[in-house]
Amino acid sequence: MDIGSIIKKMTLQEKVELCIDASMLRTVTIPNLGIPELIMTDGTNGVRLQNIMPPDPRTANFLQSLKSSFDSDEALSMTYPATCFPTGSSLACSFDVALTEKISSAVAEECKSLGVGLLYGPGLNTRRNPLDGRGFEYYSEDPCLAGELAAAYVKGLQNNGVAGCVKHFVCNNSNYMRTIYDNIVEERALREIYFAAFERVIKKAKPAMVMGSYNLINGVQACENHWLLTEILREEWGYEGVVISDCGAVKDHINAFLAGIDFEIPHSKIAIDKLVQGIEEEKISEQELNRHCERVLELVLTYTRDGKQRPQIDFHKHHELAREAALECAVLLKNDEQLLPLNKNEIKHIAVVGDWAEHPVYQGTGCAIVRAQKEDIPLHEIRQICEDSVQVLYEPGYINPNENDDKLLSRAVVIAQNADVVIVFAGSNLPLETDEYNRKDINIEHTHEQLIRAISAVNKNVIVVLMNGESVEMPWIENVKAVLDMWYSGEGCGYAVAQLLFGEQNPCGKLAVTMPIKLSDIPGYLNFPGENHKHYYEEGVFVGYRYFEKKVLKPLFPFGHGLSYTQFNYSDIHLNKQSITLPETVSVSFSITNSGKRAGREIVQLYIADGHSRLKRPVKELKHFVKVDIEPRETKKVSIELSERDFAYFDPTFDEWVVDTGAFELLIGASSQDIRLKKEIHVTNTKRNYHKFKRDSHYLEIFEDAHAKKVFFDSLVEWGLIKQSDITPELENEFLISFWGLAQHFELVASYKVTEGMIDEMVRKMNNRLE
Repeated sequence: MDIGSIIKKMTLQEKVELCIDASMLRTVTIPNLGIPELIMTDGTNGVRLQNIMPPDPRTANFLQSLKSSFDSDEALSMTYPATCFPTGSSLACSFDVALTEKISSAVAEECKSLGVGLLYGPGLNTRRNPLDGRGFEYYSEDPCLAGELAAAYVKGLQNNGVAGCVKHFVCNNSNYMRTIYDNIVEERALREIYFAAFERVIKKAKPAMVMGSYNLINGVQACENHWLLTEILREEWGYEGVVISDCGAVKDHINAFLAGIDFEIPHSKIAIDKLVQGIEEEKISEQELNRHCERVLELVLTYTRDGKQRPQIDFHKHHELAREAALECAVLLKNDEQLLPLNKNEIKHIAVVGDWAEHPVYQGTGCAIVRAQKEDIPLHEIRQICEDSVQVLYEPGYINPNENDDKLLSRAVVIAQNADVVIVFAGSNLPLETDEYNRKDINIEHTHEQLIRAISAVNKNVIVVLMNGESVEMPWIENVKAVLDMWYSGEGCGYAVAQLLFGEQNPCGKLAVTMPIKLSDIPGYLNFPGENHKHYYEEGVFVGYRYFEKKVLKPLFPFGHGLSYTQFNYSDIHLNKQSITLPETVSVSFSITNSGKRAGREIVQLYIADGHSRLKRPVKELKHFVKVDIEPRETKKVSIELSERDFAYFDPTFDEWVVDTGAFELLIGASSQDIRLKKEIHVTNTKRNYHKFKRDSHYLEIFEDAHAKKVFFDSLVEWGLIKQSDITPELENEFLISFWGLAQHFELVASYKVTEGMIDEMVRKMNNRLE
């Protein structure tokens, strides 16, 4: 079907309506032109689609619209069952690109079975602060990890006929009055941290859609930001897909489409009327509108499920995949005295405490919630794996996590006293979704902490199983021997817990964020979520482990940390070149040996340290990671190729990515703080970036540049102020003592001999390197 021919036949009203949500995340259908409907839906860890007819926006009941919900009991009862996979914050702990693509392929099949052609996912905002109420949807504090997993997720969707929508572009890092708060972020931090994951997924996976965010960025609404949506996204990164607004994120409809929005949600008569009027009044050209229509039509015609077969879903197979994912995402944070794995032949009495053992919390809320088609209950799975060989006693310890129950707590303590091992289920709930949808602290539920402290006072062999969407404080951690963090790991959580606790499977997950000892240690602590509608990202590029390492702050657990039931040795690091001249690449190889008795999977992390850059950089940064399956006593070789971008940082002075010539250290580790191998490489960059000198440039920067320094002293000789023989280190120092700019200094010491025109000519020569 020729898109250009269709657009020529469309009326102005039809064109505008094509670019506005028709109802409940659907595009408009225009049968006489052969334009079908495209159904879109959430979410980031499974399909959330309600089994109701889309309401007619013209006749919708006001109170019903006002009370609409995604996660109420009533809303879930009207939602199609689907497989609930791990949330983003959990999936990221797998560091598993192949698994991520496998999951999104399964999600695509479930989308198609429901007639859905586009999924609003993945979410990959940077996890800057653990107080963010939607942090559970996102992958990591590191853009390398987030970008790689997001690219895999998009590929899995789109290779299976469902469009992916990466969101929320960009800096949607707080959910407090999110549509009016202005995030003040320096460009370098935007480029190196907040843009970087989006740039990676757009270039690697070409997502069909990008969703703009609610917030303002440096004074401009994200969905009305031409620099962001057109200059960066399209012109610089080459993006060709559809840009959609977040729901209700547009305030000025014409400005949004001029900035680069192609499709606006939700349905709005005001938006339609404004755009029609804008065309008629020539505030926006019809040619501009046609470009938006071309992109939307391309999307609709490619991904509509109209008239296409709906596959039958093997939910048993998908549930097994959810179990596999939960196993890969679990992070063993602590395991003193190798208490884990539990040996059924040595342990006779186990106490399981905590209501979440029976009613697990394995996903988030809001638009990301999934009506799980099946769920594994940890307590049932533990009892099944123990069979009759081990006595398993259970007490909830509480019913409502917000209310103490002394009677239930006492009963939990009683069964714990004589148990060989106690397994405590604990974690953190999300806040209610409001206009202040951020956490107030990073504690686990207070009844859970009370339970841990009471149990650990009567039993020394305590294992804590955590379920959390974001980082949590653990002031009780010295009182327990083991901590297994499941995060929100989806409907297979219960099965994975039992398999890991009893050693049927070996944990391999690693932290995708830094776990702080206390909330006040995190970057942005003093200015989150902002005041007076402004939110300053004062830490710049120093987010997550970058901040902790630069500040020499000890975390509770570092980025990339995760234990195993086996041991891995690293050795034999080798570079195929000891030095490179860009754009040459270099390959680094090394060996990993499983020196233990169990098969295991190790997540190898490669960091680069730049100690000579012109601008301040993090101590080191993750550039690549590899997940390796290794049998006992087996050795595997790992090779990673590094390119120019791996060594680069963004320099706003030159408005580009730069690499400073010098020595870089390649660091191979099991976490950001557990570096096993090091190797230095010298990188030469023949491309030079030069300062643009001005009348008020200081001598420090002038004398750092050999050409500018020569022009300066040559000019002084030419003007008769000095002789060539006067140019000595002592004379240079006299100038360096001055704290004035160039023109101001000469006005002070030689205003009768040096004119403004002479200064201007000197500056011109400094900036002209061809003379």
